[in-house]
Amino acid sequence: MQEMDEFIAMLRDSAEGFLADFQASPGAKTEIAVPRPLNRELWTAMAELGWLGLLLPESQGGLALPVSAAAELADVMGRYRFPVPYIEAAIMPAQILAAADNEALAAELISGETLFSLAWQDRAGSDAAFAACVLSDGQISGQKSFVAAVEPGSQLLVCVSSVNGPAIVLVNSDADGITAQRSATASGSFCQLSFDKVTCTPLLAGTGAEQALASAIAAGRLLASAFLSGLSRACLRDTVDYLNQRQQFGRKLSSFQSVSHRCVDMHIHIELAEAVWRVAAEAGDEASLSAAKARASDTAQDVCRQAVQLHGAMGFTEECSVGEYLRLALQYGNWLGSAKSMRRAFQSARTAEALA
Repeated sequence: MQEMDEFIAMLRDSAEGFLADFQASPGAKTEIAVPRPLNRELWTAMAELGWLGLLLPESQGGLALPVSAAAELADVMGRYRFPVPYIEAAIMPAQILAAADNEALAAELISGETLFSLAWQDRAGSDAAFAACVLSDGQISGQKSFVAAVEPGSQLLVCVSSVNGPAIVLVNSDADGITAQRSATASGSFCQLSFDKVTCTPLLAGTGAEQALASAIAAGRLLASAFLSGLSRACLRDTVDYLNQRQQFGRKLSSFQSVSHRCVDMHIHIELAEAVWRVAAEAGDEASLSAAKARASDTAQDVCRQAVQLHGAMGFTEECSVGEYLRLALQYGNWLGSAKSMRRAFQSARTAEALA
């Protein structure tokens, strides 16, 4: 246990150094008007740090760390509002490749040479994953929504249905028959994908496919919760710094009781959000993960909205970084389950436990 704690401390320290350098660079400023391609130079640097293979087993060349270690890294990323789809393009695909026990594909992910995207969601607001895309005679047809990090030459891990049940197949993003409609996001872009008789390679089938997807979503929700927690903390820090600098009526804005009380309330909610995701990292059950995502989503969106207001008119400008916090909070707060849907999931999980 002590050895793992020391490793996590070193992981966080190295991440803070790397991300601080990135935040000070010109590439840290995000452009939201158009979909943004992944910064491959940055992705390669992350691969060299070992971040892409944190969760993959040692037999596949990974570090075989627990998901909680990756969550610590996500927390630091949130504190530096890191606009890169690390969870979407590294953590979730790693869970699928680990289950598939495919050493060659795992090596491609770890090196950063190939991007992997998990195409699982059938439509917005739905947990359905296998119905909207059908596998027949080695080809798939159908649609997938909100697929991140789709670039030329990417490998798509697509959840499909077949006559033998659910399956996960591998598809190259350059294959004939794929149509992509791309939308800009705070971390780059999401794609709506349509498949028309696209040739694929099978990876997982049956309960193995279902369990691998469940593990990927669970890991994604935990890391998103940690990211949102770190994001909220950094947003409040920057807001307090601003309030300590600006003056009104000859006094610092932070000296007004109504303002300081709002900051204290935000701090309390941030502490709760961090505590809940850390509990979920230890427990790993559906109820705890749902609670963590609900709490972190609510907290991040509330803190970032209040931060915009406390910055006044300046908070609505592109030059002010508080807008970047809010965009990331809105994206990750609703991705993999909004606060409302996660509260329903928490209630269902607790009810099932009580009836078991």
